[in-house]
This record gives sequence, structure tokens and C-alpha cells, in this order.
Amino acid sequence: MNKKMQRVLGALFAMSLVAPVMAGNMNMQGKGMNMGGMQMSEEMKDKMARNKQQYILKIDELSDRIHAEKDPARKQKLMNEQLQLIKDHQEKKRQIKMKMMQKHHQKMMRQKQNMKM
Repeated sequence: MNKKMQRVLGALFAMSLVAPVMAGNMNMQGKGMNMGGMQMSEEMKDKMARNKQQYILKIDELSDRIHAEKDPARKQKLMNEQLQLIKDHQEKKRQIKMKMMQKHHQKMMRQKQNMKM
């Protein structure tokens, strides 16, 4: 088994250990594994896992190319590419979280309005 595959399997294994704990914590709050109040289908969970796997593979591929590169200028270019990939991923996650928080806020405001009536 090559180094890349070991990293991917390790990441997937770690996610499999964390997922039940996270689901348990979320269920304790009465929300379950959902996005904006909607239950996630197995298809959606699979798609998210595949996207995460693709991200990990891209990062690992760039890491391998960075370590193998001898030319400092090309090495820096690869490092900048990897850094941009990480930043883009973080921004995408931030936007999703903000959208979910806005939906939650709107839901709470509607509930508050309904209580006043």
C-alpha cells in the first residue's frame, strides 16, 4: 500500500471514529445530522465523504510533488497552489456555516414572533 493510500485510509478511519460521536452530540441537542433542518440522505452523506476524499487526495498529491521538487521556484509555486486550495476549502466551509447560522437565526426569530402572537 502506498503512502497516499495510507493517508486517505487513515483520514477515513479517523472520520469513522468521530462521526458517531458528533452524531451523538448533535442528537442530544435534538437536531440530528441535518443541514438547515433537513435530514441528510445517505446519498448526500456519500457525496460529502467523496468530496472530502477528493480534497485530501489533492492536498496529498501536492505534498508529494512539493517534497519531490528540487527547483526552489517551482517548489514555492506548488506550495502557493496548495495554500490556495486550503484557503478555498476553508472559505467554502465558512460560507456553508454562515448560511446555516442565518437559517437558524431566521427560524429562531419566527419562533419568537409566533410566541408573541
